[in-house]
Amino acid sequence: MFRYTNNRLLIIPFIIYILWVLETFLLEGSLGVFTRYQPLPLLLYTIFANIIMGIAVPIVCLRSAFISGAINMFQIGFRSLRRTVLAAIVTGLIGYELLVNFSAFAFNRLALLNAIVLLIPVAIASVMVCFTLLGTHLQAFVRKRGVSVSIVTSVIITGVLFGLTGIAHSPPINQTNIILLLILTGIASAVFFFSVRDVYASTLFVTFGMALVLFKQTDSFYSNQIEPLIYGISLLSIVCLIFCHWYLSKNFKTIKIPIKAK
Repeated sequence: MFRYTNNRLLIIPFIIYILWVLETFLLEGSLGVFTRYQPLPLLLYTIFANIIMGIAVPIVCLRSAFISGAINMFQIGFRSLRRTVLAAIVTGLIGYELLVNFSAFAFNRLALLNAIVLLIPVAIASVMVCFTLLGTHLQAFVRKRGVSVSIVTSVIITGVLFGLTGIAHSPPINQTNIILLLILTGIASAVFFFSVRDVYASTLFVTFGMALVLFKQTDSFYSNQIEPLIYGISLLSIVCLIFCHWYLSKNFKTIKIPIKAK
């Protein structure tokens, strides 16, 4: 059990996180995809960093954790359809209202829509790698010290790691002041995830947070017009996430055992 704990609950998720950050740097940061619109690099970045490494690989790792009993569907944030739809709608409406009324997006609704569409693939990968995979594994690793300690530990570590991913992105996203804002966004997002336990609602929360912090740092092309490729790869990321949710729900069931009255 000790061997499994070290290999599965910490080492492998951290390796996946490092590889994800490295791919982000190679496919986005080093090419400046967010600072200058480049269709092919953007497509490759989305597929390899955000879909394959950000969604598919964590699902494979989660599968092993399910088999061991270390985690379950409730903990990783894949819930029932009714609860997911409700959580996503409430989060989306509140986030939209806050952005419209308390940010520069109030004067440019198209820019807000484009920001959401552009950042959804990054948000999905961030939630899956930082919170669904790494966060729940950290929580399982320190669960013997109590629920409060395990959650606080997971929130702080994953929130900081979320923010540090900014280092791998193109300038000026990789500047210190932006990274500090991303760390704050990451901690807030981690608190939200561990409170709500829903991947889709957390993805919206992260998307809105990153829109506030990052969108002014991207090429104005992304905000000024509707680009079919960007909308297409965003939809592809969502479809891949839904498919992975379906796969896990079909192969792994979390059964609540009723407590017998004494």
